[in-house]
Amino acid sequence: MKPWIAFGIAVAAAAGVDAPADADPGPASEVYSPAVARGLTELEVRSGFLNGGAQGDWQVKAEASHAVTDWWRPALVAEWAQGGGETRFTAFAVESVFDLTATREWPVHLGAYVEYEWANDGPNELELKLLLQRQRGPLDLRLNLIGARLLGSAPDDNWEFGYAAQALYAFNDDFALGVQGFGDAGTNDNFGLNDQAHYWGPFAQIEAGHFNNNEIELQLGYLAGFGHAEADGVFRVKLEVELGGRDTDD
Repeated sequence: MKPWIAFGIAVAAAAGVDAPADADPGPASEVYSPAVARGLTELEVRSGFLNGGAQGDWQVKAEASHAVTDWWRPALVAEWAQGGGETRFTAFAVESVFDLTATREWPVHLGAYVEYEWANDGPNELELKLLLQRQRGPLDLRLNLIGARLLGSAPDDNWEFGYAAQALYAFNDDFALGVQGFGDAGTNDNFGLNDQAHYWGPFAQIEAGHFNNNEIELQLGYLAGFGHAEADGVFRVKLEVELGGRDTDD
């Protein structure tokens, strides 16, 4: 099955679900690449710690993915959070990244993302993303356009929209610096970037080590809150282990 067909089936199934959504990316969110490398297994732990506002709150996501083909990478995600002094398991999700391989030679490489999340306390959620990337030499530019909708007994039928963006410059194979941004873009009833929460800031990406031709990567960053952001900022940490895999054409 081609990636265009598989993604079309997923979107068609999603369109039949009647429910609303919450597109807030959350402190442990990611800026996804559309690139899929067949055989690559990735293990990630992402953490976001709020500074100001809800002081002491944090979110952690653990993700395990494996690229089954050169265009499809499914993953399992578990999420924990602390709020109001209480630490709890909050959600489990299944996600897929679809590499639209025909666009690999285009100026902008395109992909798609589908996630279904089972919430521990509250309605489940469906999230769709359009993934865009332009990678030329040491410069890596990414943009994720996000639409999300709560499922089941949610109170309305609105889609909520958001974005995740990243610009990264690699100085060598082991060290890169960049800027990341996450934010809301309203709903289908009230779309726009004004009067929304936005978080932007710098981050560093470090190749922390190698073992048996596998890689360990560390990412450290800070996002400052703007607009209607609930926190002054977010400290972010990501640890990723890459096991095997074959490079894509990028």
